[in-house]
Amino acid sequence: MGYSAQAVANCFLDLADKENKEITPLKIQKLVYIAHGWFLAVTDKPLVDDEFVEAWQYGPVFPSLYYEFAEFGRQPITRKALEYRFNHIKEKWESWVAHNPTKGFAKDFIDHIWNLYKDFSPGELSSLTHQEDSPWSKASYRGEIKNAHIENEDIRDYYKGKLK
Repeated sequence: MGYSAQAVANCFLDLADKENKEITPLKIQKLVYIAHGWFLAVTDKPLVDDEFVEAWQYGPVFPSLYYEFAEFGRQPITRKALEYRFNHIKEKWESWVAHNPTKGFAKDFIDHIWNLYKDFSPGELSSLTHQEDSPWSKASYRGEIKNAHIENEDIRDYYKGKLK
């Protein structure tokens, strides 16, 4: 079972808060993407299972996270990510703080990724996701498709290749 991008982001935000570190929208995008990639490589299952990563002009993006934290621009994120659902009975949208993994393998895995990458700057993390032959670079140049999906299989294979 995977999680929403918001739930994984909240896990990183909790870890940062415990260590009094700041996370910008760019850094959260990259941390969630890198965790998703390594999780695919290790387990053959997606960490984020509610949406596809997209190849945007400046890198791989989970669209929901982009829109969730766009208000912060380049500034640190100061709140948790929300999830939304339309309540058909009440005929209105409802929101709640996304529930992040709190125990088990996924939580331990995210903790490990945090410890490996927490001191990287947003720019350094971005450089890691923009390497030649990365899933983003391949998806970005598949013709004229703007914001093409980056297939989980491509992400998994790329990170598995890094394991060797």
